[in-house]
Amino acid sequence: MNRNVAPRLAAALLIVCGGTLAVAPGAIAQNKTEGRTLTLGGSGGAGGPILTRKELRDCLERQEAVTKARAEIDAERTALDKDRTTIAQEQEALKTARAGIDSSREAVASLNQRYRELGERVEAWNDRSKAAQERSGATAERERRQLERERQEIQKTQTALDAEREKLASGNEQSVNDYNDRAAKVDGRVKDWNARNNALFERAEKVNADRDLWAGECANRRYREDDEILLKKGAK
Repeated sequence: MNRNVAPRLAAALLIVCGGTLAVAPGAIAQNKTEGRTLTLGGSGGAGGPILTRKELRDCLERQEAVTKARAEIDAERTALDKDRTTIAQEQEALKTARAGIDSSREAVASLNQRYRELGERVEAWNDRSKAAQERSGATAERERRQLERERQEIQKTQTALDAEREKLASGNEQSVNDYNDRAAKVDGRVKDWNARNNALFERAEKVNADRDLWAGECANRRYREDDEILLKKGAK
């Protein structure tokens, strides 16, 4: 009986051992297929401790915030550049308007010179007229008739100059007022643009600092791909 039992026990032991050996390859294969480790910066040579899921969530949120802020700054920069182009065009238009005003001032200067010349002519006429009144005879009478014709010419010139002065005064005053109003508005837009540009520059500096800090603390730190997948699914 002892000889019959021994072989059966040996066979049973072989079966058990065989079953144990069959499980081992499966366990080894499972270890080999664990999730990959990646980096937010895309570098494969990162070192240091692997980010915990909480740290990874924080890094992803910071990355999203920096990306959003950067996009907003780029959009505002585009708008500012567009406004700067518009302001530059308005400044060029002001230069043209100023040239017209300067031209009007030249016309005024010319008019004033002709008034002075007319004044000198009037003084000369008065002297001649006074002298003619003191004389008599045919020669004096002819001179008085000549003086009368000159008086009429002087009066016509005076009338023409006065009309030109009224026209220039009215047009020039309106042009100057319009120019000053436009210049004040452009100056206001320039000040506003400069303030917005300075504020945007300060925001951009802060975003750049946040980005650099994120790069140092997150970009080259490894994390588990499985943690990222879980976070995207809403895991905490």
